[in-house]
Parts: sequence; structure tokens; C-alpha cells
Amino acid sequence: MQRLQVVFLLGVGATLVATAGASAAPDHAKRGEAYLEYLSDCHKAHVCNGVYLVARNGEAVFEGAVGDSGDEQATALKVTDRFDIGSISKQFTAVAVLKLVAEGRLSLSDKVTTHFPTFPYDGVTIQDILSHTSGIPEVLPYYSSQLRRTPDGAPITGSDVISVLAQGNLPAESSRGTRYSYSNTGYIVLAALVEHVADQPFDVYLEQSFFKRLGMKSTFLRTPDNADFSTSRAWGFQPAPDGSRRVVDQLPRLFLRGAGGIYSTASDLLKWQNALNDGRVIPRRLYKLATTPARLLNGEEVPYGLGFSLKPDAVGMRRISHAGHWRAFKSDLSYFPDSRVTVIQLTNNSEDDSVDTNVSALAKIALGREVSPIMAPIGWDLVEKLDSEDIALVKSWFEQEMSAIPRRYSIEESDLNSIGYAYLNQRSTDKAETVFSLTALAFPRSANALDSLADAQEARGDIHAAHASIVAALAIEPNSEGLKKRAAVLRSRLP
Repeated sequence: MQRLQVVFLLGVGATLVATAGASAAPDHAKRGEAYLEYLSDCHKAHVCNGVYLVARNGEAVFEGAVGDSGDEQATALKVTDRFDIGSISKQFTAVAVLKLVAEGRLSLSDKVTTHFPTFPYDGVTIQDILSHTSGIPEVLPYYSSQLRRTPDGAPITGSDVISVLAQGNLPAESSRGTRYSYSNTGYIVLAALVEHVADQPFDVYLEQSFFKRLGMKSTFLRTPDNADFSTSRAWGFQPAPDGSRRVVDQLPRLFLRGAGGIYSTASDLLKWQNALNDGRVIPRRLYKLATTPARLLNGEEVPYGLGFSLKPDAVGMRRISHAGHWRAFKSDLSYFPDSRVTVIQLTNNSEDDSVDTNVSALAKIALGREVSPIMAPIGWDLVEKLDSEDIALVKSWFEQEMSAIPRRYSIEESDLNSIGYAYLNQRSTDKAETVFSLTALAFPRSANALDSLADAQEARGDIHAAHASIVAALAIEPNSEGLKKRAAVLRSRLP
């Protein structure tokens, strides 16, 4: 198979910004080299493809672009390219609500029914929704079914979310304030609330209240009116170890505002973070409240404030952040208050397992600390070996890498599963079975790995082996109706 060739393009997109006097220049230059070396290694490991920015005390000390924009020409990314930032958008939604609170037009203790009488979950407050403790059910399955049922229908914006909830008659997932459960629906409701109280479209409110005021000239909410923009942007894609790549960009009719949908650049997001820190968007008292862990009714803290994630980073540093995962776009905006370091990561190549690792590494470089080498997903070398070596040798190599200390590769079930099905789709059943058997070896408590292995065994015509794999999967998930049905079908086909 022909392998995908990706050219490392940091020389085109990377800049090192000096922020201190001449006496500090050698230190900054050394760290600049460390950023470049880390991102270069990360890109060579088939992980990093995006724009990365690091700031200290509000000033950018490094900004670099690595990889390609995801278009048909694999154009080099630029630091000025705009990315879908996914759920980082929730910060903007939350701050829009808090701005209305600061202006006296809302109260965090307001019940949603005060503003939307048909909202079917009585007692739920605005603060409950902001902190993901409202217990309201998700409506994304409803909108997904709309997309499938009416492929040529009108754009889906979520503007009808209150009526969808009211007519859907879905039970609450939990009583308000009793459980933290991340909710996209809640933030779609908040966007509708901002529109209702401010009496203007949500995208207009964001533009006038934040983007224009803060000089965020490359930031906007994607809507049906601007969805066709094609300049200075990244496109979502997913590369595969066999050299192929597929488009994983926007769903053309889906525009769910509030929970996501904003496009921005790394430099614009730094303006946003600085404005939050300086009290130029909402009063400092409200920002402090928003970045304080919320509490359940029993007093238990949750890892989220009001629109801001408060989980420490991968190495335990205190962090105020939000990640964004939508289609192939994976992003993160992290502020480390103890060191006043900001790390921004915008990527478009479907690689999300290392986002936290990269954020922590870039923050550690900013603080002059050493970082561990990035681990490449094992799938890239696995495919190369399967195409050139004996299967027995490949299995031996994989087992050695599983037990290697320190481990040299990242081994993820989803990556291996994708490779296995790629071989299966090409009717390379022996290679598919090898990959799925290695997946089951690496993840012995995964019923899904055994189910996939059975697919390859069945495709090869070995019903006995396929049935044995499903029986083993049932031992892990004995209540799975799907596995029970499949076991019965395979059993009926045994000689």
C-alpha cells in the first residue's frame, strides 16, 4: 500500500515571538527550539497537525503551525487559519449569560421556566445548566434523526430546542443538582435564552458583545448564512496508516449554536483569555465564580464551574480550560493560573487522544521543564510490518512493544479497530484477523475487540472460531442482547 506522505511545515508557519529583554533572549531562544523540536517529533509521530500557541503573562512566546489544512491540495497550515473550536464555544455561551447577569437582566438562580414557561423540567435553574448539573436529557439524538430522515430539509440550528424538549416528553436523566453530567442540550438552551433576553440572534450578540469589541477579527459563529466560507480555514480530515485519508468536516445542515459551532484562530483565543483574566468581558467577581467548582446539593464538588472545566492537566497542574471535539477538529484552550501560562491547541486531523498530553508538554516547556517524548500510535508501524513481514513476526513484535518499559508507542483500541476494518473492507481477512486478535490481546476486557475478531473470522469462513470469540465476548458482557443474538445465529450455522 502506498503510504501517505506528510511534509513537516513548521518552517512555513512557525514563529517565535520575543517578549523579554536581551538578557532573557538566550532562554527564550532555547525554549523556542524546544517547542519546535517537540512539535516536529509529534508531527513525525502522526499526531500533531494544527496550530499551537503558548503565552506567558498574556504575551505570546511561541506560535506555530504544523501539517496541512486538510484540503485536497494538502496546503500548508498557517497560524492565521481558522478552526472549528467545538465545545470551547461553551465558554462564550456561558460568558454571554454571565454578561446578562452582570447587567441585571438575568439571575443565576432564575428558573428556566421563568423565561420559557413551556420548558418541561420545573425547578431547573440557569446555574444548574451552566454547571452541567441540571439533569435534563440530550436532544442530539433527535436532531441526528432529523438529519437522516430529511437529508434535503431545512438547516437545524437548535432554535426550537424548548419545543423539542416540551414535545419529546423525555424523562430527566437525574434530579437537578444531584449529578454532574456533561450536557450539550443545556448549552443549546442557554443560546436560546440569550437570544430571548437580548432580543437579537445569538451570532449577532456574540459578534457585537465579544468578537468586535475584543478585536477578534477572525472569530465567528458558523450559521446557514456563512457556512460556505472557504478562505483561511482548516478542513477536518482523518489520515489512515494505509496512506488513505477521508474528509471528516462539517455536517452541512447542522448548526447547533451554544454548544459549539464557533470558528476562531489561536491568536484570537489568546485575546479572549486575556480579556477574561483582565475583567474586560465580565466583572472579576463573576469570572471567579465561573472558575470555582460547582457543588451538588449534597455538597460534593464537580470538576466544572460555569462554562469552564477545572480538571488539572495530565501532570496535575491547576488549570482553567475547555476542550472542543467536533468531527475531525480537536482543540483546547488552557490557562494555568499559578504560572500565568496559556496554551492553545487547534487541530484538524481527528487525533484527540494526545490533546491533554500536548497541552501539558507545551506548558512544561514554557516553565523550563523537561518533557517526555511523544508516543506514536502503533498502527502506522503495524500496517508497514503487516505489508512487509511474516504475520508471526508481527505478532511477536507487537507483544514485545506491549510489554516494553518505557512504552514506545501509544496503543489505542479505536485506532487498531479502524485498521482492522480497513483490511476487512479490502478483503484482506488474514491481516484483519491479525489486527483484531492483537486488539483483543491488548484489551482483554473488551467485548468489542472480540466482536470485531469474530467479524474477521466469519469473513474467513471459520464459524467455529467466530462463535468462540462471541462466547468469550459474552463472558465479559453477559447482558448484551446483541451478542446473545449473534451467538445464536453463529451457533445455528455450526456444522
